[in-house]
Amino acid sequence: MSLTERHILFIPSWYPSSDAPLLGTFFQEQAEMFAEVGHKVGVLHARFHHLPSATWLKGPTEPITITNENNITVVRASKRLFQPGPFHRIPSIYRSFVRSHEKLALKMYDAYKAVHGPPDIIHAKATMWGAILAKAIAKRENIPYLVTAHSSVFARGIVGPRERITAALALKSANRLLSVSSTLAKDLERILGIQASKFTTAPNMIDLEKFPYTPLPNNGTFTFGYMANLVKDKGHKTLLQAFKKVTNAKLLLAGDGPLRKQLEQLITSLGIDDRVEFVGEIPRQKACEFFQSVDAFVHPSRYETFGIVLIEALSTGRPVVATRCGGPNDIVRNEDGILVDVDDADGLAEAMRSMINMDWDTKLMREGVEARYTKGSIRKQLLEVYEAVLSSTT
Repeated sequence: MSLTERHILFIPSWYPSSDAPLLGTFFQEQAEMFAEVGHKVGVLHARFHHLPSATWLKGPTEPITITNENNITVVRASKRLFQPGPFHRIPSIYRSFVRSHEKLALKMYDAYKAVHGPPDIIHAKATMWGAILAKAIAKRENIPYLVTAHSSVFARGIVGPRERITAALALKSANRLLSVSSTLAKDLERILGIQASKFTTAPNMIDLEKFPYTPLPNNGTFTFGYMANLVKDKGHKTLLQAFKKVTNAKLLLAGDGPLRKQLEQLITSLGIDDRVEFVGEIPRQKACEFFQSVDAFVHPSRYETFGIVLIEALSTGRPVVATRCGGPNDIVRNEDGILVDVDDADGLAEAMRSMINMDWDTKLMREGVEARYTKGSIRKQLLEVYEAVLSSTT
C-alpha cells in the first residue's frame, strides 16, 4: 500500500483492445502499476470512427461494456461519427461533432459510476480525445483532472485550427499538466500557447522484469536493430542511406507498415540486401528478445514525444544511436549512446561506425534506467502529483 488509497480513473486516447492488442500498452501498464499496490483503478476508453458521409453508416459501433482486466475496471465503447471535413469551418457543426464525443464519454462514465462510485481524480492520457473527454466529465461531476501530453499530432500538423482550440481549452482547464518530455512541452507552448513551464515532465515507465539486463551477444558481426512501424516519420530511408556507409555490420528491422515495399526496393538499389533483414512485427512479449539479439539499437525517427523503445533497449544493456527528435533528447545521456541530427544520413553513419568501435559500460545504462524510469519511481512521482492536486481542490 502506498500513501493514501485513491480511486483513479484513467481516460486514455488509445488503449489495447482485441483487434489492436499493442495499441497503448504503456497506458495499460501505468494503470496496472497503481492497481497492484492497492489503489482502485478504472479506465474509460471511447473509440471513435471518423468516417466520410458516404461510408459513415457502415462504420463499426459497439455498446458500452465493462470488464475486469488485471484488477482494473475497463469501460469500452465505440461509435461511428460523420467526419465533417470542410464543414469544420461552420462553428455549429464542429460543436455538434465535439458534443457527440462528449455525450458517449458521459454515458460511459455514468455506467462506471453506477457500479464503482465516483473517482477521487481523473487522469487523461493524451489530449485528443482523452483530455477533451476528461474535461467534460470533470466539469459535470466537479472532479479534479490532470492531463499527460503524449501525442505528436500537434507538432506534425495533423489537426486543424478548431481542434487546436478545443485541445487548448481542455489543457488550460486541467488542474495539473504533465508532459512525457520537455521538447513536447515546448512544442505545445509554440502551437497551443500554453507556457512550457506549466508542464511537469513525467516520462513513461518500464517494467524492468520484462526487459532484464543481458550481456552483449556474440554475433560474429556487429548487429544494429531498429523497431518501429514502417511509416514515413520513423526515418527508415535515412537509416538505410546511412547504413550503406557502415560496411562491417548487419541491420535487423522489426515492424511492418505501408512503406515495406519501398524500403525493400531502396535496400536493393543501395546494394545492402545481404546485410539488412526484415523480421516483421514483434509481439510485445517478444520485444526483449529482439533487443537481446542485437549489439546496439538505432533510432532515426524524425519526431518522437518520448521513445519508449530507447528505454527498453537501454534496460537490456544495449547502447543507442538516436536522433535529436524530441523525447530522445531527455533520455540519451553520454554514457547511453550518441545523438545525431534528424535526417542527417552522414552524421548517422558516422555515429554507427563510432558505436562499433567504442567500449560501452552496459551495466551503467541499466542503472540509469533503474534510477529514472522504473514503476516505483514513476508511480511515486504521479501519486505525489495526485495528492497535491487533491489537497489544492478540497
